Formats: sequence, C-alpha cells, structure tokens
Amino acid sequence: MTDIVWTGLVAITDTRYAMLARLGGQWLAEERPEPVSIGENSEYEDKAIYIVANREGLACYCGQTAPTRMLTRGAAATRLHQHVSRTRSKKEEWAEYWVIPLSSATPAHVVSDLEKTVAARLGIPLVHRARVGRRA
Repeated sequence: MTDIVWTGLVAITDTRYAMLARLGGQWLAEERPEPVSIGENSEYEDKAIYIVANREGLACYCGQTAPTRMLTRGAAATRLHQHVSRTRSKKEEWAEYWVIPLSSATPAHVVSDLEKTVAARLGIPLVHRARVGRRA
C-alpha cells in the first residue's frame, strides 16, 4: 500500500446522503440514495457533488464536477476515473461513491459552496492527504 491513507470520520448511509442531498435545495436534480462502486458508471449528470467512501464505508473524499465539454457518461464517474487512474492510493482504497446530481443551470459558485458544505458536514478537508509512515 502507498503512504497516503484515505481515512474517514463518518459512515455514509442513505439517511446521511438524504440530508446532504437536501442541501442542494432548488438546484438538486434528484436524489440517488444508493452508492455506486468505483469504476462503475453513475447515471448521467452534468454538475454534481460526489462523496467517496473507503473500504471501511467511511466518507473520505468530497469533490465536484464541472465539465467543460459534453460527456458520454455521468460527470461523477468520469471525474472519479481521472482520480483513480492518476493516484494509486485512491485506486487501492476507494470503494464506492454517492452522487448528488445538480441541475445543469446550477451556477459554479453554488456548486463550489455546496462541495465545501458537504465536506464540512462530513468532516472531510477539501485537500485530504494524511501522510503515514514517513521515511526519515
């Protein structure tokens, strides 16, 4: 295993997801209270907040999508593919993700603010890299 550990503080459950999805307010496209395995495609969405859970089921990463071109699959699945293909620790440790799909008309500042709020509610820093086992 690599020296980056994607730890989490709280388990993401369907009840917790529903509370977080409601934070989208008028911009929420729909609720999707089921996790998607890493590597599998979510339904189609353009703008979204995604929450990654590690192998222990703990929320360990929160991100946003804001594609600049049309995609053939969901933006969250596309973004997660980019993450796991570039970082070995993410590929090894991330297990599933939850998507909060937003209307394509959602302003960029609303998407960013929602990402920060969801991350804060889950106790996840937006830059999340806990180093363990540093070599001297």
